[in-house]
Amino acid sequence: MSEHERERPESDVELVTEQPTTDPVTILAVDDDGSLLDLTATFLERERDRFEVLTRTRADKAASELSTGEIDVDAIVSDYDMPPMNGLEFLEEVREQYPEIPFILFTGKGSEEIASRAISAGVTDYLQKETGSSQYSVLANRLLHAVEKYRTRRELERSERKFSKLVENSSDFISIVSAEGRFEYVSPCEHIIGYPRGKLIGDSVFNYVHPGDRKEVMETFFEAVEDPEMDPVVEFRLNSSDDRERVIESRGTNLLDDEIVSGFVVNTREITALKARERDLKRRNEQLENIRDLITHDVRNPITVALSSIELHRETGEGSHIETVERALNRIDTLVDQTNVLAEQPGQIEPTGIVSLEDIVRSAWSVVETPGATLRIEDSRRLEADADRLKQLFENLLDNAVEHGSRGDRAGPDEEVTCTTGTLADGIYFEDDGAGIPEPDRELVFDSGYTTDEEGAGLGLTIAERIATGHGWEIEVTEGTDGGARFEITGISFRPAVYE
Repeated sequence: MSEHERERPESDVELVTEQPTTDPVTILAVDDDGSLLDLTATFLERERDRFEVLTRTRADKAASELSTGEIDVDAIVSDYDMPPMNGLEFLEEVREQYPEIPFILFTGKGSEEIASRAISAGVTDYLQKETGSSQYSVLANRLLHAVEKYRTRRELERSERKFSKLVENSSDFISIVSAEGRFEYVSPCEHIIGYPRGKLIGDSVFNYVHPGDRKEVMETFFEAVEDPEMDPVVEFRLNSSDDRERVIESRGTNLLDDEIVSGFVVNTREITALKARERDLKRRNEQLENIRDLITHDVRNPITVALSSIELHRETGEGSHIETVERALNRIDTLVDQTNVLAEQPGQIEPTGIVSLEDIVRSAWSVVETPGATLRIEDSRRLEADADRLKQLFENLLDNAVEHGSRGDRAGPDEEVTCTTGTLADGIYFEDDGAGIPEPDRELVFDSGYTTDEEGAGLGLTIAERIATGHGWEIEVTEGTDGGARFEITGISFRPAVYE
């Protein structure tokens, strides 16, 4: 027995006592001695019911069939000396196409030199032919052991490829971070954070966190490094490669002590749109709360007035009480109309096209009752906006100016007032020459229900403010050139002159 054979344990047949699967095993046996080949096939199939043995007497023919895919096998058993192609040459042919398939050299003309060459060529096992049937038990056991390892390795490789493909194509960004907070592995991430993955490896995670959020993220990370039971979730702004603000959510798992991962696994996704929807939902809920308050308070008051006036009219018959009822009902009608407008305002307004400021203002002017009022447009430019919403904004500003903007305490639509609009470097202004708004009240004028008119709904300027902020603009009130109210809407990007 050779040195190579003496390395094998005596209890070879006991090495595999339980099989992970019962799947059939197809074995290709190659030997130029047909009688020995048939004997090998018979004993192998007798040893293991799972075995199906294909036999070939020529190695070159077997190599050709394997190469063309005519036969598909799980393992190969081959003799060495079988002209015109010997066992080692056959092994080399097989390894070119099947580098890992189990290949056992089962020969009666072995030597230490042949065994050494076989091992160098990538043989799975080497077994010297002997007399007696016990050798087939050893051969069957080694074949089964090699096939199970081969199948397990292939399944693992498939799982790894599948996992790798899932990670590489995930909409999330998966990274492994060291205990010091440096990227050790990153999946494709440019679609989330704007940086190529190659830039991140070895760099500090915290360089990509907005400075305003960095302290909290660092504290959470290092706390989780010390506490493997902690599964932190943090939301932060990204220190991105472009000017776009991105909000990120990262979930961490401490696998620093895991032998395979040996790192802190972080799953990251962009939640910018989600946070915007949350803000919009919160705003809508607040809006509904305001509307509920308006309905329960502002509508109830004129209803009470109307009912009381009807009762007085029944008692006295005086026509003035009917006029009071009419005013109360008109106020309810105004409240209903403006409440509907307010409820329909979206949180974020998408521009519908390029509009002319002058066209929008004149269109709004045409639907507001403005007897005695004068409109003056200093200049006009084009901007991207939702035309209908922008018209609503100016309708409410004009209505506010006509109703409240005279030189007296209260104008009314018959009083004289001049409304002027024009452009700023980054916005629009609208002012009147009336009494103006006292400075202490300027922070309150956009609140739902705020009004100095007992018949007013207090929603017009709230609607104007919602439309402005919905476009991403800002609106504020200040003192006008002639002492009246002046509204400035800023944050507007006007279209270049080519669009004029």
